[in-house]
Amino acid sequence: MAKYDQQWYRDFYGRYLTSFVMIIFLLLNILFFVSQMILGNRLTDSGALITDNVYYGGQLYRLITATFLHADISHIVSNMIGLFFIGGLIEISVGHIGFALIYLMSGIGGNLVSVYYENFKHIERYSIGASGGVFGLIGALLILTAYERIRSAREGKPAGSLLYRGLFVVVFMVASGFTEGGVNNTAHIGGLIMGMIVCTALVLIRGSKIKPMQL
Repeated sequence: MAKYDQQWYRDFYGRYLTSFVMIIFLLLNILFFVSQMILGNRLTDSGALITDNVYYGGQLYRLITATFLHADISHIVSNMIGLFFIGGLIEISVGHIGFALIYLMSGIGGNLVSVYYENFKHIERYSIGASGGVFGLIGALLILTAYERIRSAREGKPAGSLLYRGLFVVVFMVASGFTEGGVNNTAHIGGLIMGMIVCTALVLIRGSKIKPMQL
């Protein structure tokens, strides 16, 4: 039992605590949330994703600042859990820069899709949260597991069922968003797709340099 515990701790620290870019993003989210608690709506309103402010006002900074703001403790906790556990896997596989690109571009891309969609539908939306980036990490996880299946098949190794479990998680999370009020599903789906696109580009560019998923 002691040997098992020691191995678990080594795996845990090796997998997550060496993913320092993920840790930086996590700490930034917490710092912003504490600042929100201190400054109140002044910080939230100045950084939230507001459709007209971005589309007509040219306040493009909101595409990124909104990803570091959260509505309440449950909101940030749920997003940080996803960032921590999924982000650690992704960063080890694609590297520090690759992970940063996936997370940031998914958050920004998801918000951009949301702005254009809401403007097209003539809906004024006020939105905050890191969910677009987290959904992007889920999209990247799907691409990486699919890539692993292809690589395993070429090497004659068993593929496993992680890809199917990942697809189930995606369907469940997207469906859950449509059953709850106040959820920016457009940003979630946009972030998911952007994460898949960026990760696919990384796989095509880096190829064999992509490390196997450490599950």
